[in-house]
Amino acid sequence: MFPAGDETKRYSHPIVLYMLIGVNVGVFILEFSDPWAYELMILSYGFIPRLLIINPVEGILRMFTSMFLHADILHIFGNMLFLYVFGDNVEDRMGHGRFLFFYLLFGVVADLAHFMIDPASITPAIGASGAISGVMGAYMVMFPFARVRVFYRFFMVRLPAIVYLGFWFLMQLFESMLPEYTGIAYWAHIGGFVTGVIVALLFFRRERRHRIVIQYY
Repeated sequence: MFPAGDETKRYSHPIVLYMLIGVNVGVFILEFSDPWAYELMILSYGFIPRLLIINPVEGILRMFTSMFLHADILHIFGNMLFLYVFGDNVEDRMGHGRFLFFYLLFGVVADLAHFMIDPASITPAIGASGAISGVMGAYMVMFPFARVRVFYRFFMVRLPAIVYLGFWFLMQLFESMLPEYTGIAYWAHIGGFVTGVIVALLFFRRERRHRIVIQYY
């Protein structure tokens, strides 16, 4: 079930969201600009868990570079679609600077979750889905009852965000327990999503206190 949009109003222009989509698309075009470029960029900039042990500095740097690489057109289309649907309202609520900071934080924590599952792995992990999962977790906390338009087979349905995103998260947990190797880093999704939930809860708590101070003064 892919999201087609949401019905949550925003009050600012999502400049960071558009910047992130632009960078991801630009890097994707660069990846496939040459037959050798894709393999070279994956090996040079993809996150390799074992490298975090052997060379921590390079391993950490690759946590950032890997979240701007994608495997194919479906990979980047799906990620950018989810980011576009849920990211604008989260940026609107957090503010531009904090949204960029937390987006990168979600991506790093997602890679750490992936690392914890198999720290000896030498398979490069790429994609923005860990960071975007964090955005989705934050959206679910910030706008739990916002209506999300979802394609289901040949129909479009409207679901509360807490239902759609909660179901998505449960599916990641279920898929992570299957013995078959799918090539998808489900624990990166889980780690990013949980971090997004925690950050949103802390952000709302602080925002609520700030509003009380304004009301009393």
